[in-house]
Amino acid sequence: MPLAKLKKEEITPEQISDLLYEYFSPVMKGFYEMQSSFFSTRYKIHKSIETSSIILTYVRQIHLAIVRKRERKLDHEVSLKNFISNLKLIESPRHKIVSIVNSTGIPKETVRRKIKKLIDLEYLSIDKNKEYYWNLTEKRESHFLKIANSDIYVIAKFVSDLAKYLNINLDKKAVEDEIKSEFSFYFYHYLTCQLKWLHMWQTKIKDIDLLFISMQALIPTLGYEEKSKNIKALGIDNIYKIVGKDHENKSLSHDSTINASSISEITGISRATCIRKIEKLVKLGLLIRDQKTKRYAVNNITAGRTKNIITKENVVFTISTFSEYLSIIINAMIRKKI
Repeated sequence: MPLAKLKKEEITPEQISDLLYEYFSPVMKGFYEMQSSFFSTRYKIHKSIETSSIILTYVRQIHLAIVRKRERKLDHEVSLKNFISNLKLIESPRHKIVSIVNSTGIPKETVRRKIKKLIDLEYLSIDKNKEYYWNLTEKRESHFLKIANSDIYVIAKFVSDLAKYLNINLDKKAVEDEIKSEFSFYFYHYLTCQLKWLHMWQTKIKDIDLLFISMQALIPTLGYEEKSKNIKALGIDNIYKIVGKDHENKSLSHDSTINASSISEITGISRATCIRKIEKLVKLGLLIRDQKTKRYAVNNITAGRTKNIITKENVVFTISTFSEYLSIIINAMIRKKI
């Protein structure tokens, strides 16, 4: 319904979930593009999504500590502009290795090894109790803010595009401004979703970089099926039906596939590493390779669907994880426009 008629009715997470199922191809293509951007900015810094997950655990708790300043002062500013100042007002949350393991699902020895490297690089510090905390050095402040602005831009674009399917007109710049004004509030919830999602995939496939690569094959698949068949939007069930049939008929289009060089360029993963990990994904059954073009696509052949990134189980978890967060932003925007 038009925004003017919404009055004070709010969009529920269930409505968001239903929308994502119904318009799966265009909306979830945008979601995976958002996720790809989120991972790409971090991979290019740490050369590992697992390392980035460890950092995210600390940053999430930083945002929570900042938001809790409102327990004593209701109008405490939690904006992006005030973030660096807020860091100086709080004691940086501490974590032992076991809490990072529990939060990320990464094996203990891997966490220990990566934390040691992060200390050497001055991303983390250790206190007298052998607890670790995030250390945003002065020279990295501008880089952190640049990444935050990049994240906000892609989140705002996705939210603005999603809102159109609810017949709500949300200006992308207005969404950006809203997130920036309540930065720590929105990013505490955003990173909570990301960590929950990453933990699920860490448990399933162990090497989270494989998920990052798989997304690059999924994005053109979702876009191609909708465009090539002149369908306004494919729901999740039709995606399985149509894409699976195409793959079984070996009619892989250039537009629905991607090559190793493109994946390397988008992700920041070296081409040699990409090729090695892509071959692992093919062996695992998540990707298939076109023997003529040497390009790759998501495996939607019926017999291999249990290994697919968009199995029903994985999709339900993904949508339920992010729907509440998306409803929080959209409802905030609705309230401001009424």
